[in-house]
Amino acid sequence: MNRAVLATATAVALLATAAVGCASAAPPSGAPPVVWTTGSLTRVALEDAPSPAGAAVLTAARNEYESFQIVVSGGENAVTVEDVTVTELAGPDGATISADDITLYREHYVRATQGSPDRGGSNRPEGAGLYADGLVPFVDPGTRAELNGSIRARGAVVRPGESQPYWVDVRVPKGATAGEYTGTYEVTTDHGGFDGQLTLTVLDFTLPDVPLLRTAFLSESDSESTSRELLRHGLMPGSSLDLLGPLGRDVGLNAVNAGFYSGADRENCELGPPPTPGEIRERTATASPGALIYNYTADEIDECDDYVEPLKEWARNLHAAGVKQLVTMPPDPRLFSDDAGGPGVDIWAFLPKDFDPEVIDQMRGADPRMQLWSYTALAQDSYSPKWLIDYSPANFRVLPGFLNYSLGITGTLYWRVDNWEGVDPWETVVLYDGRFPGDGMFVYPGDEVGLPDGVVPSIRLKWVRDGVEDYAYARLAGRVNPVDAGRISRSVGQDWRTWSDDPEELYRARLELAGLLDPAALQLPR
Repeated sequence: MNRAVLATATAVALLATAAVGCASAAPPSGAPPVVWTTGSLTRVALEDAPSPAGAAVLTAARNEYESFQIVVSGGENAVTVEDVTVTELAGPDGATISADDITLYREHYVRATQGSPDRGGSNRPEGAGLYADGLVPFVDPGTRAELNGSIRARGAVVRPGESQPYWVDVRVPKGATAGEYTGTYEVTTDHGGFDGQLTLTVLDFTLPDVPLLRTAFLSESDSESTSRELLRHGLMPGSSLDLLGPLGRDVGLNAVNAGFYSGADRENCELGPPPTPGEIRERTATASPGALIYNYTADEIDECDDYVEPLKEWARNLHAAGVKQLVTMPPDPRLFSDDAGGPGVDIWAFLPKDFDPEVIDQMRGADPRMQLWSYTALAQDSYSPKWLIDYSPANFRVLPGFLNYSLGITGTLYWRVDNWEGVDPWETVVLYDGRFPGDGMFVYPGDEVGLPDGVVPSIRLKWVRDGVEDYAYARLAGRVNPVDAGRISRSVGQDWRTWSDDPEELYRARLELAGLLDPAALQLPR
């Protein structure tokens, strides 16, 4: 999908894609700036023109995040955006959603000096250029205190012919009354004030506190701030339990990494000896109750020789301590048993290009306890979703959500979220291996925005979060009507080669899944 199409696409979570604000003060002479809204799956390019008039309309379950974007487009003169605010939302019978449940960010443009390799298939990158990706918060997400970094949310100057987007997250509390809520957004500029209406329909079901999709998102720094930012987005840190500290026990994690590594990867085929069951039990004693405890033992060793027996030995020791073994490689029938009553590998995390339906069926028939997790890295095929910065927004959402559910995949792994490689990511997108823009990076360093030693999210992380919530929709709907839940998910995510890049189609499928849980969702406009 090209940028012209993306600029006008309807977002998955937003019914109407644009709204023109009404100026509340007389602007200076010349054409005034225009304030408009668009959906969460629209990528706003710097030079995008304003979209047609409309209203911001969201739909969400309880305990869910939904998002939209407010965009300021310059008029004949440059405009300074002094502030952006959203009021509390008023709902049925006096119910409200507090302004504290609404988080605003200024979207920061970064330059990709090189596009991803274009393999000419059905899923193609957009190429080099400027991309809105880093999110600069207006206030500290944890304390709500004002921020005073060198990169700020307030005070952006929008030049003629350019646009500045702002991201708005709305979190629906668990106790919210179902029904329609309304509020207003306001934009204050040196050309006057602008405002518009926001409508949110809260559906009559609740997403669980602990996400239903298991995830492992690894970090270079293994810092608490990075782990907390991932958890805010429904993603589990892949850090080992000894590095997670209190987070491993006190936060509702659905999966935690024991953290014993064999040392084996695509460049080193030799597995070190496994820890003893006693050593494993000692480390995992602090895990969150109910969490799946796994051990990420080896990485991409499928082209190695002689890994079968060493992995079985690791599996036996891990199983003796109640821990599952995760390896990133396609399923190998020689490891469907550890020769002691358990699987040789419990969790197979694999790339889309390695998905072989016949082997998958064989795996499920051999031992249904084995799980499939998905992951994506680089651009290793021409058809599956990619998480590089120059791929369309749907790539980030459809993989963890609809595709995982359709293919019976229960988790997603990602190799790194803070791979900055010594460059300033606020200026230039990291090129992993010199060819893959944005790979291994979903958060930005917080020092520049006034969060020392902290991190802030990217827009891409928001899209992945929304995919995790789509998965929850499908899982919850599947408990009510598994046939229709599967059919709806496959309509937009059948397999790695057949999936929808159209935000309107993703929104339709999401509403249809919601309709299996709350029939009122089916009455909403499509």
